[in-house]
Amino acid sequence: MKKVLLILNHVQAGMGSDENAHIPPAGKKTAIGPGKMMEPFLTNLGGEIIATLYCGDLYYKDNEEEVKKKFVAMVKKLSPDVVVCGPALHYPNFGEMAGGLAEEINNNSGIPAFAAMSVENPGTEKYKDRVIVVKTPKKGGIGLNESIENICKMAIKLANNENVDELKNKVCF
Repeated sequence: MKKVLLILNHVQAGMGSDENAHIPPAGKKTAIGPGKMMEPFLTNLGGEIIATLYCGDLYYKDNEEEVKKKFVAMVKKLSPDVVVCGPALHYPNFGEMAGGLAEEINNNSGIPAFAAMSVENPGTEKYKDRVIVVKTPKKGGIGLNESIENICKMAIKLANNENVDELKNKVCF
């Protein structure tokens, strides 16, 4: 089984709304939030979520370098085969966090990471040429199941060190 690590913001991790946007980095050794939707797809593809890391997206915005260092250290410690940052959907602060963390993890851990967000997210335009960004709909938009499946396909291909060019052409920006 390929080990997948998921990174979410406070909302997607089920930690509440804006009142909890300043929670510091934390994690659970299980799938939470969208990870629960990913589990059946990952199982069919030979993968499993080993842990979910999360952070308030405003905490990230105010403490970017600290959060990047902590998450890279946690990624190295957990030693997954791939890291999924998101889905950030259309949430701008989470998009910034997902793209920034994917880039940092790619540059400093030796473990592949990518982000997932919608075309409406400003993070998509900022990061699409720097990290892999899998397309998602806006919050609860049509096509969420399909995008979750595409996120899982990308995760397993990257975890297996396979060529992702064809899949990127189909499911990424």
